[in-house]
Amino acid sequence: MTNTRKFAKQALTLALALLMLTLAAAQACAEAAPIEDDPLHGEEPYTVKVLYGTGLCGVPFHVAKQLGFFEAEGLVEGVDYEFFKSDSAQNELFATGNLDVGNGLLASKLAPLDNGLEIKTVAGLHTGCIQILGRAESGINTVEDLRGKRIGVSALATSAHIISQRVLASAGIGVTTDNSEVEFVVFTQSELPLVLENGAVDAIVTEDPTATTLIVDGVATSIYNYGVSEYLKDEYCCTLWVTAEALEKYPYQISRVVNAILKASAWVDANRHLAIDIQMENGWNPNGAEGKREYAYASIDNFKYLPSVSGARDALYRNITEMQELGLVKAETDAKALAEYAFFALPNVPDTYVGTEIVPPLDPYQFVSEK
Repeated sequence: MTNTRKFAKQALTLALALLMLTLAAAQACAEAAPIEDDPLHGEEPYTVKVLYGTGLCGVPFHVAKQLGFFEAEGLVEGVDYEFFKSDSAQNELFATGNLDVGNGLLASKLAPLDNGLEIKTVAGLHTGCIQILGRAESGINTVEDLRGKRIGVSALATSAHIISQRVLASAGIGVTTDNSEVEFVVFTQSELPLVLENGAVDAIVTEDPTATTLIVDGVATSIYNYGVSEYLKDEYCCTLWVTAEALEKYPYQISRVVNAILKASAWVDANRHLAIDIQMENGWNPNGAEGKREYAYASIDNFKYLPSVSGARDALYRNITEMQELGLVKAETDAKALAEYAFFALPNVPDTYVGTEIVPPLDPYQFVSEK
């Protein structure tokens, strides 16, 4: 045998040996890590209970359901998730185990959290949604003009009430029990436009689209718009909340639900008026718009539906700190510890999504009449 043939045979033998070793190693890796192919990472199957509401704050939920974002995450309705609405208070549903995932105004969750409600926020959903309105041509045009005035709210300790207190305090107006330079007066939500128009109060605090409807109709002027005015325009008002128990037991299943909602929210930000068309033509009508699409269009332009995980964490800490300064969170509460407890970073959920990069699973135009 020549040296050349001998070397060739040796090289072939070596190559075959290396191939066998590579195949053996690959098989060993496949057998050692089957969990990487399991999206639930060993979690027991569970039906995640998702609450949706009406109005502009609920648009990401409506779009996620209508355009198949949940199913695109591998979720089957009735098996992996339950999508429902309820007349019961959200915090009650959380506390009784009848709800796992819901959208809520951050400020209104802090006192219940401080008192032991076991929920955590996982992502910011949008900014905007609340305005302080003055009566048209009343001469009350700025936050500073509200000193000594009567302000109508639908209830005390709600997000609208708390946010208005923070805004007033930022302008140097006293809102604490010991030093209050305004009077908050409670009316029903439906009464607020009436008491503003007839002069029973000097201003009201209300959510969109009711606020923008009153402005478009010439009844009110905007004194402070959470979505565009300085101080709070980049702070998330509404965030996603999940029970601590569900996060502990089913973090990967919760992640799939949350990703569906966050992707839908980002898509809404890039397609606001189309999202309104989908909402209004498929039974998700926004509260206060009375079916008038132009009101909803004008209202949604005050919102930024740019989801953010870190944005929720930042808003949480800022709210707790400022509310404690106003006596709305107990003085003895460790603000940093409460913020750390009330935030949870889910696995497989990025910090944000970009709306222009999101392709909806279903064609949105099949759900609207004006194409």
